[in-house]
Amino acid sequence: MIAELIIPIETLRGQLRKDGYYFRMYKGKQIVQRCPSRKGHVKTEAEQANQERFIEKYRKRKPTDARL
Repeated sequence: MIAELIIPIETLRGQLRKDGYYFRMYKGKQIVQRCPSRKGHVKTEAEQANQERFIEKYRKRKPTDARL
């Protein structure tokens, strides 16, 4: 759905409320879209493997206590 905003607001990005809709710009137009629902989604083996690789590569480790 294309949204027409009032004058003081030029663009919106993201969710305003937790009502299931978000705003974005697409080809110079303001778009309102329903948020995708992942309820009931079961990860495939490939998705699980990708997530584990990502965690291993990018996870933040807690700093060790240097006072000991």
